[in-house]
Amino acid sequence: MASQNSAGAVAVANVDLCIVGAGVAGLNALAVATEYLDAGARAALVDRRPDAGGMWNDTYSYVRLHQPYEFFTAGDIAWRLRRAPDYLATKPEVLDHLRYCRDVLAERVALDEYYGWTMDRFDEHADGVRVHLSDPAGGKLVLDTPILINAYGFNVTPNQPLALSSSQVKSVSPDFFDFSENDFTDTNTPVWIIGGGKTAMDTAYLITTRNPGREVHLVAGAGTFFNNREAAFPIGMRRWWAAKPASQVFSSFADMYDGTNDQQVTAAYRARYGISPMPESRRFLNGNLSPSECDAISAALSGIVTDYLVDVVDRDGMPQLVFRSHEEIPVVPGSWVVNCTGYILRERSTDDPYVSEGGRVLTINSGSAIVQFSTYAAYFLTHLAFLGKLDSVPLYQTDIGVVARQHSQAAVGISCCLAMYNIGLIADEVPLKVFTNCGVDFDKWAPMPLRLAASTRFMLTHRRKREQYRRALDIASQRLGFACGPLVGATAS
Repeated sequence: MASQNSAGAVAVANVDLCIVGAGVAGLNALAVATEYLDAGARAALVDRRPDAGGMWNDTYSYVRLHQPYEFFTAGDIAWRLRRAPDYLATKPEVLDHLRYCRDVLAERVALDEYYGWTMDRFDEHADGVRVHLSDPAGGKLVLDTPILINAYGFNVTPNQPLALSSSQVKSVSPDFFDFSENDFTDTNTPVWIIGGGKTAMDTAYLITTRNPGREVHLVAGAGTFFNNREAAFPIGMRRWWAAKPASQVFSSFADMYDGTNDQQVTAAYRARYGISPMPESRRFLNGNLSPSECDAISAALSGIVTDYLVDVVDRDGMPQLVFRSHEEIPVVPGSWVVNCTGYILRERSTDDPYVSEGGRVLTINSGSAIVQFSTYAAYFLTHLAFLGKLDSVPLYQTDIGVVARQHSQAAVGISCCLAMYNIGLIADEVPLKVFTNCGVDFDKWAPMPLRLAASTRFMLTHRRKREQYRRALDIASQRLGFACGPLVGATAS
């Protein structure tokens, strides 16, 4: 419970765990922690948003969950929603489930929730961590805790409309604009979607299906390709014979990567699992797109520009799109410019390591990633933390934002090697039930016989392959000039 400190100015509360971030990463960390905390333990859940759910609170209204929805959860908490396994859950449905997860976890521990609060700083000492919080009204609170988990995940924030020089175009963002409003539907001026990622795909699909025949252009930078959802997650009867465990897919491309053959591995992955409405796309995004969605978008787009928008300026009274290449394209006055630039890995992450030097602060972020998915990172790192092994297992970590932005052709090989190397290390340190109880495990899309075969193969070969994966990561990081390796103090195995 809270009490006044010696100065009488700031309330102080003692908790057994503090988690900053109530999105899917923070909720996975909390789910794992409840397996280790004693009955009656008190945990604090802090988030700057008004409720649990993370980025799903403030992303655009028509967003969909483009993976099998049952694997987007906390721990092994089952969804109450009953739809086809390949159903694309909506924003309200995802928020409802994440808040249901919070409610389930609140029955396991005494949960103090601080929504609208932000962490100003934390001070780690020998006996624990002192976490300093504030709210928008100026309230202050200090939490004393044995362990702090900063579950930043990808730290997604809403997109603002692009600031453009010309006043003759309408600059909007999906996060702050409703494309069903009359301002949009009553006009038929062209639409320029800026960005080539999943937000751009969702927006292009929405606008072209609601407004068939409208002129819609995509400004896609270098172009992005995605996972073909039907190849990665076969549906119907195909699921029972064509679905491969995700770990088997990752390991096959990790086995292929030697730290130098970036384009070979990326081309092989794209040929088997990739999809894009942009034939020459060079950047990989680990999001999912179906062939039907891709075909509909491709057929409806009026054009694709593989360049980067710098500004919209007026030349001789007419608006012109200005690109990084210095090319300019005239546009119709009244055209719409929609900011769909990336949410994921858009900005540099914090420099915080996944575990602090004192071992009491665990950070889930993209700047010190052990796997590409924040759900996996939160799940497995929290297990290691409560098993007392977080600072002794020599996991490799890297800034996956740097890899994605600066070395996109190497992203497939690096991310597959990173995942398989680290999961192999973790498998040697945690009980088997940590894997069998993992509700966010994509392997479970495959039928049981295929999963058992893949698991057996992994257990028989992961130690032998470990040096191969480590060598590939070392070669790639030295060749490309990015940091990748164990934290200082971790002992190599």
